[in-house]
Formats: sequence, structure tokens, C-alpha cells
Amino acid sequence: MPVGIGSAVLGALRAVSVEPVMLVDGACNQAMLLFIENVQMNKICSVSLGFPDQVCNNLSAHEERNVLVQREFSVFTFYNSIIMSVIPLIFVLFMGAWSDIYGRKIPLLITLTAHVLHAGGYLLSNWQTSWPVEVIYFVTLLEALGGANVGLLSTTISYISDICPEKTRTSRVSTANSLWYLGGPVGTLVGALVIKYGGYNLALLLVLLAYLSAVLYVVFVIKESHGPFAKTALQAHGSAKQEPSPDSKEVSKLRMASDFFNWRRVVESFKTAFRQREGNTRIVLLAIVFSNMIRRAARGSLLLVPVLTNSLATTDVLLIIMGSTSLIGEYICYGLVSGVSQMFLMWLGPPAGIISNASVIAFRSMSTKIVSKEEKGRISAVMAAMNGLMPMVAYAAYSPIYYVTVETFPATQFFFGASLNLCVVAMFTIIHFTYSSVSMGSCKSKDLESG
Repeated sequence: MPVGIGSAVLGALRAVSVEPVMLVDGACNQAMLLFIENVQMNKICSVSLGFPDQVCNNLSAHEERNVLVQREFSVFTFYNSIIMSVIPLIFVLFMGAWSDIYGRKIPLLITLTAHVLHAGGYLLSNWQTSWPVEVIYFVTLLEALGGANVGLLSTTISYISDICPEKTRTSRVSTANSLWYLGGPVGTLVGALVIKYGGYNLALLLVLLAYLSAVLYVVFVIKESHGPFAKTALQAHGSAKQEPSPDSKEVSKLRMASDFFNWRRVVESFKTAFRQREGNTRIVLLAIVFSNMIRRAARGSLLLVPVLTNSLATTDVLLIIMGSTSLIGEYICYGLVSGVSQMFLMWLGPPAGIISNASVIAFRSMSTKIVSKEEKGRISAVMAAMNGLMPMVAYAAYSPIYYVTVETFPATQFFFGASLNLCVVAMFTIIHFTYSSVSMGSCKSKDLESG
């Protein structure tokens, strides 16, 4: 028995690839959210508006000055959010198709290096108390040029798709995604404790060191999955054959750079989503892309999704239906709260949405199963890019709804979100019963131009 457990643990450790990076990045990402808003507010208060430290350290006691700070902060975050939304979108669209040829390791290193510069930039900016808040625009630009969160998630999902057979892919994608989200509360807890006892500079330094450790892990531990720099082939057994990559001796830095800044790559990425395929596979793929845009929120599935996929052999389509239904239940619980007597529904919401993350995982896994090997990076890039636009779209959609209904029925926004997910459930229920006979793993793509 101990021998069996030991061999199982050893086998699990050997299978580990990008999962530690996902955990570290999730923790650091959530910790940075704690730090950056306070650094921005402090600079706006003390440098931009010139208020004394006594006021900036206790804004709640100075109502008029607090309003001025909040107004300046809203303007700053608006422009800062544009940088963080648009530039990563461009990055993932170019990098997705590029990584299908040259491998996933370089894009992953670029994103993590940008994380290092982002944390270092905030550390330096916070240390230099006289620097204006506008310096942070440049720090944000450094992060955005590396693809930010959408760049990391797109690259890691593509890497896992390269090295995992279809049978275990959903489970591995689930584990990696869940570890990223699991890092959130860890980062929040550790970050809050460090801020309390050591201050923001120490907290930002620890994040910087954590990102540096992730870079070193990728450099020395992660093996390239394919491409001219792959020493050994890590292509999963049973996956579609990858197109021949250029030999490493034939690849120059100039060629790699010119291939990256090639607008045809962006066209290729979107053609991957829209090109004609056998049967109704194109309809299914487009449904995945657009449903993933609707369904951005993701929560606890570290145990449930692997159990559903491995033990109960639940399909990706059923996971999407179950995840969206779970989120509908959570939104309805929150929407029905209208007073103290319904407060118990606030406690029912999180359990109702416990497997809401299942649909996100299934979207990412399923999309890589119904395209060919050389298209995995492209379709991941399209999904990441569309996902990256959704915060701006959601702000434009939900703000007017809340503004109009805040006095009469403020919970309208929850029912609006539930209705969107109901559309996802209806769409994939039709797919489940109509296209169940389609073998997603064997679908070959056929370019519209060739037809």
C-alpha cells in the first residue's frame, strides 16, 4: 500500500509542468490588486492634489477631499484600464499564431518578465514618493506589452494542450486554472499580513522575488513542447500531427521578430475560429468563443471538475451546461435579496455557484480539441483576446442598467447576468442533443478559401 501511494505521488510530480507557475502567478496577481490601488490613491492624494499625509492617511474623515481624490482616481483608472485591455489583446492575437510555430516557452517568459517589471515598477514608484501618479502609466504599459493575465492564461492552456492527450486534457486544464484561482486567497492573506507588519515596499519586493522565481522555474524546468527549440518531442499521443517547424539552425532573431509583427498572424487566428470545418464543428467552436465572452467569472472547481471528468466521464458540453446553471443559481440567490429577511440567500449564493468555474474550464479545453494541432495557440489567442475586451463591454452594459434601476430594483443586474447564462445553457443543450454524434477530436479544418 505505501509503495502504491509513493508511486502515485511520484507519477503526479513527474506530470507537473506549468501548474506551479499558475499558483505563484495567481497569488501574486491578487496580492498586486491589494497594493496597486493604494499606491495610486496615495500618489493622487499626496502628489497630484498636494494634500498632507494626515489627510491622505485618513481620507474617510475628510469628506470633501475624499470626493476630490475619488474623482481624480476614477479618471486615472479609466485611462489605465484602456492600456491594460487593448495592448494585451494585440499581444495574444500576434503571439498565439507565432507560438504555434516557435513554441510556448518564449511567450511564457515574456509574460512573466513583464510581471517582474510591473512589480518592480510599482516598488520603485512607491519608494520614490515625489514621483507623480502618471509614472504608473508607463509601469502599466510594461505589464500590458507582455500580455498581462490573458497572455499567461492563453500560453499555459496552449502548452497543456500540447503535452496532454484529449482524455486527460480537461482535467489538467481544470487543475491548472483552479490553482491559478486558488492562489488568489493565498496572495490576499499573505499580502495583507505583510502590509500590516512590513509595509508596501516589503510586500512589493516579495511579489517581485516570487515572479523572479517563476521565471527561473520556466527557464530551467519547463521543457519546450514543440517548435525549433524543443529538444524532445512532448506532443501528446493521439493528437493531430503538428505542421513541420523550422530547424533551430535556420531560425534567426530577425526572422522570429518579423514573423511576430506579421498581420497575417492575426488574420490566421480569427480564420481559425471562423473557417469551415467538417459537419457542424464551426458552429460549436463559435458557440464556445462567444459563450466564453459572456461567462468570465470563475470559482472553485479544484476537486469537483476533475471528479466529474475522470470518475463520472462527464463531457465538456455537459460541464458547460452545469457550470452556467450553477452561476444562474448564484445570481438568482443574490437577486432575490431585498431586505434583512432574505439575507440567508447571500449564504446560499456561493454554494449554488460552486461549480460555475466548470464552464470556463470546459470552454478552454473543448476549443483545443476541435481544432488541429497547429491551431491551438491561435484559437486560445482569439478566446483570450475576446475575453480581455469583456471588462469594457461589461462596464458599458451593466452601468446603464444599474443607473436606471438603482432606485426601483437594484438587483436587476443579477437577473440580467442570469439571463445571459441562460442563453449559454440553451445553446449548449441544443449542441448536446443535435451534434452529439460529431467526433470533436477527429475534426479536420478546411479553409474557406480552398473551398
